[in-house]
Amino acid sequence: MDKDDDDSGVSLAKNGLPAEAPGRERADGEKPGDAFVSGAAYAALGLLGGVFGVVGSFAQDWSAGPVPVAAIVLVVLVFAMALLSGRGMGGRLGATIPAVVWAVVVFVLSMRRPEGDLVVPGTTAGYVFILGGMIAAVIGVMLVPPAGRPGDWLTGKAGRTRQ
Repeated sequence: MDKDDDDSGVSLAKNGLPAEAPGRERADGEKPGDAFVSGAAYAALGLLGGVFGVVGSFAQDWSAGPVPVAAIVLVVLVFAMALLSGRGMGGRLGATIPAVVWAVVVFVLSMRRPEGDLVVPGTTAGYVFILGGMIAAVIGVMLVPPAGRPGDWLTGKAGRTRQ
């Protein structure tokens, strides 16, 4: 079998030597520390979503008369958080992580405790913040272009890096 005919993209170690020298780039261009940096970036985005959910839950009830201005501004900020984090990370996963963490935090803070307390009440501002934020997060995620080429998931080439 010729080396160029191998479609798997797997390099085999010969004579007990490592397939890749330490500190060098792999065949697909990734360095060994890239996975750690990506993981740390996704964790930071999750933390951003959590902090934004807590701060927004406590601030969403501010209004100017009957108009829930703070809730509307927070919905726009949720959209911007999802869209910008996804574009910054280069894929929809970067937009999904802070949006999902935001949603979990907001739902937990909107549940009534045994003492009867809750942070996000069932008012107009609360509903605008929760429902509008969820819709804005989904739209923000969907506006981020996918990481791979369109149709790769369908043709089975999603995991391949060679052409």
